[in-house]
Amino acid sequence: MAKQKIKIVILFILIITILIGVWRLYNMLERNKQSFTTNIYDYISPQAVSVININREYNLDKLYIYDPSLKKLIEMLGDNLSFPIVISEYKNKERILIAKVGQEEESEIKDFLNKYIAPHYPPKERQYKSAGILYYTLSGDRFLVCTFYKGIFAVSYNYKPIRAFIDSDPENTFFSDEQNEELIARIRNSTPICMFAKLQNNMLALDYQTQNDSIILDGYILDNNKVLKDSISPDYAVLPYLMQLPDSICIDSISVQKENKPVNVKIFLNKKL
Repeated sequence: MAKQKIKIVILFILIITILIGVWRLYNMLERNKQSFTTNIYDYISPQAVSVININREYNLDKLYIYDPSLKKLIEMLGDNLSFPIVISEYKNKERILIAKVGQEEESEIKDFLNKYIAPHYPPKERQYKSAGILYYTLSGDRFLVCTFYKGIFAVSYNYKPIRAFIDSDPENTFFSDEQNEELIARIRNSTPICMFAKLQNNMLALDYQTQNDSIILDGYILDNNKVLKDSISPDYAVLPYLMQLPDSICIDSISVQKENKPVNVKIFLNKKL
């Protein structure tokens, strides 16, 4: 009788272990599926003033010519460089990086942050809506804020961009522009690095290239207005000067071809002397 009870207990424990394993496997598959099917561009706030879209790792060093501080933000991913990586910036220069990750990558990123970014203090977790937000204490009274939400990793040095990310409305995003939707998608998908900037009622959609220490932004000025025939055309040559650039970068020259539709623009950036 005693042996039979022991067998029943062992069988019960075995069944529970199998059920837990199956549940964890199912949960992992669901998270990975969510990461694969989620449209990352549905989670870019319309309040952002500019967006950098990165499709290739080998061009990251070229991006750091534009702003070396972007390197620290991208390094939060550790070795989990899953593309595209999208960096949005707001008027107050607050930034947020988002990238799609599966459950395995989520665990690796958390381990990386705990070991290399904020090793001295464990993160504090708070709940906002259905998302858990992690707060890491950094040196100099700074914080790193991140969340894993709907198959996307979002990280910022500020809380508000993370909250805006969680509040995302797929019907109202930075890229909610039906007039130029196909062109924007083509630029995003076909270029290693591209930049978008909202300026008044226009958007700059630009391919990013470098030549030595100079930066060449080549693309289009997209008008989001339904301009009346008797309306005054905007001064396209002035628009790029409204861009929110890093303090170390300035516009060297601008070339605009107004006769083309959409208007072509080429912007040359250089470091300030």
